[in-house]
Amino acid sequence: MIYAALTNTTLILILNYFTNFFTCFGAIFVLVVNMVILESTIVFSIKKQNRYILLYALLLLIGMIPFYLLGEGWGVWIDDYKPRFSPIFLIYVIAFQAGFVVIPIISTSLKIYTNFETKTLKKKWRYYFIGTLGAITVPYLIWVSNYVFRDDFRLIVGIYALSILLWTNLMYYGIGFKLKQ
Repeated sequence: MIYAALTNTTLILILNYFTNFFTCFGAIFVLVVNMVILESTIVFSIKKQNRYILLYALLLLIGMIPFYLLGEGWGVWIDDYKPRFSPIFLIYVIAFQAGFVVIPIISTSLKIYTNFETKTLKKKWRYYFIGTLGAITVPYLIWVSNYVFRDDFRLIVGIYALSILLWTNLMYYGIGFKLKQ
């Protein structure tokens, strides 16, 4: 519904490209936080962090462009002033996000969890992990709704997307909120 007032399909397509890019791009920072916690800033230096983020951004940027140029049936196109995904693009974006970010986030989170010795830290980390998993589901459902292309499903996903407030609060409570002694 972001594009509801727009009728220029090229503009809608460009805005959708950036929406999908930044939706995918944001998750890399969760992975970087996990890597810093797991390996410390000495091993996973700021230079290494920036290199990892930049490489991910370039792969994502270059990887998505062809799908927006291919158009109807093969990539992303505008139908009734709403973005629509082909099955190929849906598989690409889900596989890319899962392979480069989601699976490493789950892996590093579990390693961090098993390294904690106190029950308090483990409990806080569970909140963070549940929040992370919940937040990851929101873009996946949005991408699926762009493929399914049904207004009732879009409405359900839009309502579910409000849960991002819960997921981010769990993440904050897990690692952002100060531990009390």
